[in-house]
Amino acid sequence: MTQCIKREGRMDRSTQTHYKEGRKGLRIAAICGLTLVCLLSTLWKPLPSVAQEGDKLVLSVEQAIRMALAKSPELAGIRSEIGGARSELEQVDAAYYPQLESITLVGPVKDANRPVVVNGRITDPSPEMSIGVYGSTDFAMTQPLYTFGKLSNRRDAAVKGLAARELKQTQKENEIALRVKELYYALVLARAGVEAATEALTYFDEARARMKRLLDAGSPNVLESDLYRIDAYAANTLRSRAEAEKGSGIAYFALKSLMHLPADAAFEPAEKMLSLQEGRLGELDAYIGKALADRPELKQLEQAVAAQRSMVEAARSDRYPSFFAALAGSVAGAPGRETFHNAYFPDQYNHAYVGVVGGLKWHFDFGIAKAKIEKEKAEYERLLHAKGTGRLNIPIEVVKYYEEVREWKVAGEAYGNAATASRKWIVAALTNFDMGIGTADDMLRGMEKYGENRGKYIQAVFGYNMSLAMLEYATGVRSW
Repeated sequence: MTQCIKREGRMDRSTQTHYKEGRKGLRIAAICGLTLVCLLSTLWKPLPSVAQEGDKLVLSVEQAIRMALAKSPELAGIRSEIGGARSELEQVDAAYYPQLESITLVGPVKDANRPVVVNGRITDPSPEMSIGVYGSTDFAMTQPLYTFGKLSNRRDAAVKGLAARELKQTQKENEIALRVKELYYALVLARAGVEAATEALTYFDEARARMKRLLDAGSPNVLESDLYRIDAYAANTLRSRAEAEKGSGIAYFALKSLMHLPADAAFEPAEKMLSLQEGRLGELDAYIGKALADRPELKQLEQAVAAQRSMVEAARSDRYPSFFAALAGSVAGAPGRETFHNAYFPDQYNHAYVGVVGGLKWHFDFGIAKAKIEKEKAEYERLLHAKGTGRLNIPIEVVKYYEEVREWKVAGEAYGNAATASRKWIVAALTNFDMGIGTADDMLRGMEKYGENRGKYIQAVFGYNMSLAMLEYATGVRSW
């Protein structure tokens, strides 16, 4: 019995109670993960670096993150946006090169001979009802020379827009990684709760066996009602274990869906229990500075603001002319018509010419261009305000998670020490009970307090690890 008492990792029903009441984030993360179940991949091959335990994969949290990122439909959608933004940039770059436009026409035309003068009168010797074929091609190749910023501003906007979408991908990767961490840690916590509840039931079985033995021996320090109290405590622990098993199942299925594992694949977390990670927190100002410098959401807004500023300038440039050079020409032929060469009367059916010209294109309207400028300016101001709001809110997030890490660290150490003291209480209470100088009440209260402290310790360790993950997310750190 003493050997059983000294085994580590025990807890009673209070662990599952704290799990249920203290981890609201588990439920939220599990629901988020369940929405991805319809996106499960039909084929999957384990990475060479992934360990296996029998038929099950053994995954660390970093490996789980990489698997979730590899097949994420959200990231695939953003990569499509990046491809679209890159195409927009290519379109603007192509606008710097010459553009060729041509029109070709083919159709019937009346045959005609060159007119002649008969008796002082111009006479048409053409046949009456003869129809031939006519064809022509007109072309113009234009080269922009100076556009008052129409092209350069739009190119700057396209470059910044592409950078903003690439940062959006980084942001989404960080969000998915945080979601995986929450589900992974929740799964470890829930399984630890199931194991602790199972071990807690062994405490009650040991206490019940001792009480029955003392009752049979006629000991005065135990009552039959004490057996009923044990059954009452054990019922709550059984219910807590069922709740922990439910939480474990939800977290497992949600994490499996997020990693896009097929239905017949199984995995195990490499960590069996969370711990208070070693390492000292740095200065708060350093975390805030890093967040303002590296947070992808803020950098994305900065690129979006710069892109929109260029779009405002481009809209203003549309009110000015565009200078260009052009190579223009035309070729036409109608075999059934004689060519008529005269500088004053051009022949539209038989000709060929080409030449280089310069010109300008200038569009005027009555308020449309001004309205476009105002629209672009309004979007620019919206993004500018969003950037300002982000710079105000991000430091608040960093402070919040930084203080939570410190809080959970202190709580974890305190409850860890309390759990150790409670276990010693149980050992002493059981020894005194066997010697006939202790009471069942003291023994049961020791078990209850040990379970409560052990449960709060696990909750504190979970909160500590999640707060660290949130702090990494808030500062833009990528730890996988």
